[in-house]
Amino acid sequence: MNDMRHADTEELLALRDGEGTAWTRSHVDACAACAAELYRLEQVRARLKALPAFTPPRERWSVIGPMVRRERRQRFWRGAVGLATAAALTAVTFVAVRPAPSNAVAERAALARAMARSQTLEQALKAVRPDQRALNGDAAQAVAELQDQLSRIDAQLADPAAWKDRDGGRAVDLWQQRAGVLGALVDVHTTRAAMASF
Repeated sequence: MNDMRHADTEELLALRDGEGTAWTRSHVDACAACAAELYRLEQVRARLKALPAFTPPRERWSVIGPMVRRERRQRFWRGAVGLATAAALTAVTFVAVRPAPSNAVAERAALARAMARSQTLEQALKAVRPDQRALNGDAAQAVAELQDQLSRIDAQLADPAAWKDRDGGRAVDLWQQRAGVLGALVDVHTTRAAMASF
């Protein structure tokens, strides 16, 4: 039984680069398998050095530059449209909700709190820059489902007939649901960012 230890790849690479130990050198001189592996590693380096240098053509920027600028403009306008939609929903909610006089103050305060929380969470979501994060399959599916919920809630908020009732509680409920979904989105993205940093 042959229990002779062979040189590992790290030792062979060190020897190839002139930094190997005396044991590795003497072992390679005596071991045909390790000598063949060292020769293979030297050939790989030689073939890599023989590859032609690649310099990207300068004229490609004239094609890429406008695409980058167009993409930035589209991102800006998508954000602006989202902000305008949120502002319009806020205005519609304040104008259209007319709670009963007995609970008017409490419901307005609850609505204001829910809307403020929703706005704060929306800003927090923008701050984590979700469009620049890669997500695994489970997280991407969770984000897609949460965004669908958010779209449904926003559609209901945009249609006063869907939430306007006698006591105004439906509007507060929708805004609280919206804040809950935004909070879940922030959690998903910040959790993925924390996990990616490990």
